[in-house]
Amino acid sequence: MRSLTLVVLAILLLAGTASAGVFGPPEPLADPGKVSLDAGYFLDRTRMKQDDDRLGTRSNQYYLQGNYTFLKDWEVYGRIGGTDEVVHSRDTQQRIGDGANVFGSLGFKGVAYRSGNFAIGPFVEGSMYGDQGGIAKNQWEANVGVAAQYRIRSVTVYGGPFAYWRQADSQLALATPVSQNDIKESHNIGTFLGVRFPLVQQKVFLTAEAQMKDRPGLGATISYKF
Repeated sequence: MRSLTLVVLAILLLAGTASAGVFGPPEPLADPGKVSLDAGYFLDRTRMKQDDDRLGTRSNQYYLQGNYTFLKDWEVYGRIGGTDEVVHSRDTQQRIGDGANVFGSLGFKGVAYRSGNFAIGPFVEGSMYGDQGGIAKNQWEANVGVAAQYRIRSVTVYGGPFAYWRQADSQLALATPVSQNDIKESHNIGTFLGVRFPLVQQKVFLTAEAQMKDRPGLGATISYKF
């Protein structure tokens, strides 16, 4: 238990200071033909840009997620939740925020190769966000990556690289006028690292995950396996 606690603390420190939720390991939690449910939180902090204006964003995302294992080692999932958003212009020093709005995600992932305690596989995920008053509308995000995992008894440590794209129609009214061109991400490549372990008799699990884009983010889920 002490070594497990150290692993979790290492992940939290790595995040220290993004995506619409936790990616998780490639291996599904539920058995084939069954489901699992997640309740999650993610702190997203990243850099965006509008023309030459540099923007920092921060959002708190709360969500529920359903996962269905349609084949051995492969699952699809859907996520719905709420998120706030604050945007800070590094050039005009303005800070603009909006309260909670709905978002949703769809994705799939699985294990393409397995050897003993090691497994690796791809994932694809897309998200849509409700309009954020005074900030953005028609906001979407896509993530594509590869996750590797290693199981140590009942603990699964996982991570890997991913590519991400995020875009929105600008609604920002900045002090220094800029065009209303799309808000876009500053970079497109990130990495993530996480750990999953059981809390109650292989039925309830905790997952903690750090994601590093151009700024770090952190999330966690509580999962129930049916």
